[in-house]
Amino acid sequence: MTRPVLSTAERFRRHQRDLVAYRQRSLFRRSHERFRRDLAIVPFPFVLAGRSLRAPLWVPASEVLEALRTEAIWTLDTAARQVGASGISRSGDLMAYLPVAVLGELVAAGQVGPPTGEAISIDPVAPRPASLLIHPMDDKTGEIPAVRLTSGFRVVPWERLLRDLFGTLGWRPDLMNRLEATYPAALAVAREGFKLHSGGDLPE
Repeated sequence: MTRPVLSTAERFRRHQRDLVAYRQRSLFRRSHERFRRDLAIVPFPFVLAGRSLRAPLWVPASEVLEALRTEAIWTLDTAARQVGASGISRSGDLMAYLPVAVLGELVAAGQVGPPTGEAISIDPVAPRPASLLIHPMDDKTGEIPAVRLTSGFRVVPWERLLRDLFGTLGWRPDLMNRLEATYPAALAVAREGFKLHSGGDLPE
């Protein structure tokens, strides 16, 4: 039995239908108590209720990016976009490891609003203003590996990005495959040539 030949319009219609169905299933999964329990046992979550902070952006994201050029280590969607890879979120949020003191400076400068420690998600169910999502860098964080780009920004390496993704959204092979197809190669092109560690710069 031969399959019917579908027109481009029909294939696109089915693709859009599948996206809607997938998003509905994803929202249902993330709203379930089991999902929150699963994330609670992940060893190294990036977004952690009561630990991570969210501050609404009061200026364009480009201004906050520039203000944090030498301070932040970007991860997740922001890291992917900085190296030119495929993004994973439509929220417009900036996601980074950042010292709390630096976040306070942004608040004082009027670039972001007062931070909250409420439960947050990098893929919010309901629309909300774009925010700066940070995992505070302090003694509890430990060493955060980072790669400096030719642009001067720092992003997490591929292995850390994968861990942050799993620790934030759980098992998402669709996003993992998308990032694996773009992030390592784009990072290799965009990198300045060495990794940064909390103890100083080490050549590869």
